[in-house]
Amino acid sequence: MKKLENEVLLSRRAALGAFATVVLGVSGLLTGCGNDKATVTTTDLAVGTTVTTAAGLSVVVDSVQTGLTNYDGSTMTGIHVTYVNNGDEGADYNVYDWKGEDANGAQQNQGYYSEGSEELQSGTLAAGGTVAGNIYFDGDIKKALYFANMFDKSATASWVLA
Repeated sequence: MKKLENEVLLSRRAALGAFATVVLGVSGLLTGCGNDKATVTTTDLAVGTTVTTAAGLSVVVDSVQTGLTNYDGSTMTGIHVTYVNNGDEGADYNVYDWKGEDANGAQQNQGYYSEGSEELQSGTLAAGGTVAGNIYFDGDIKKALYFANMFDKSATASWVLA
């Protein structure tokens, strides 16, 4: 009888340990989404100003192209961005890290520009690596917003474009 009680107790401990491992793993996964462990919001930067996250990922809006005309005659705004991974681990980059904001405060993801070139893609940047590319937005964009974590509602950094 005592042996059976010990086996049940050990079985319960193993189940509890497995549950704790799953909970901690999911918690770690959610915490790890995005490129940063802790971010500081920096707003209204000048084009060319670099922001570095706590994880060592540097991002910058290098240049702006305003007044672009799309295939249908609509106005587009383009930005050229650069990422440099100064951290010790790989860091994700993505065109969806960025939003454009118009004069009314409406924020949008990238748009399609028929004449676009060297567009930013997505991937993982190895420690010491760098990647750059263009991102295009519909309309007349006044700010470029960078989100280090896709779950954040507020931008990590913003650059004034005009």
